[in-house]
Amino acid sequence: MKNLLLLMLGMLSLQAIAQIEINDDNAEEKLLINNDKLIIVDFYATWCGPCKRMDPIIERLAEKYGDRISIYKIDVDENEVDDALSVTSIPTYYFIKNKETLDYMEGAMSEEDFEDLIIEHGGFSSSSSNAGNSEGTEGEYSQDSIDAIWYDSNALNSKAWHAYLEHSEIDVLLKSIKMVKRSIELDANYNNTDTYAALLYKTGRYDEAWKQAKAAIC
Repeated sequence: MKNLLLLMLGMLSLQAIAQIEINDDNAEEKLLINNDKLIIVDFYATWCGPCKRMDPIIERLAEKYGDRISIYKIDVDENEVDDALSVTSIPTYYFIKNKETLDYMEGAMSEEDFEDLIIEHGGFSSSSSNAGNSEGTEGEYSQDSIDAIWYDSNALNSKAWHAYLEHSEIDVLLKSIKMVKRSIELDANYNNTDTYAALLYKTGRYDEAWKQAKAAIC
């Protein structure tokens, strides 16, 4: 029983490390410090689907890098820090070190791409044990299956639309965006432009999604 209690406390501690919520009152204290540690700020909203899909990725990376990085979450509906930084899309991720903003990214991304940013801005060595692909990228959305239809605009669009309807894995959605962009390159039409807009929206790139949605009906 004692060991079980310690394990549960350890898991709660890990969860706290992975998702430290801050607000307008303590944002300056937490973010504007000189300690040579990479700080990642996750701007999110409770209703944001792409934000929720990114949570497991962020938690895994927080566990992997431990106290070498700090990850903070800010609810844009409850705070005004995002306004000061001109955050217009969620999720948005700021990478800060020693009071300097090194980079920021809008929208969902793959675990591999997120870790690449941590390695780049944190000054870490690239590890052979990178996160790898998430479930759903093998088989149906393997590179071989995509290559097989690379010159078929309709097939690419159909596969991308299926991903929009049936999948929530970030890697699958990002692969599908590449597929539908290729479909548009081969033969731009209402269907694939609409698919592109839908996938952009599902991955949190709302401004781009709106532009593509308007293009689809023009």
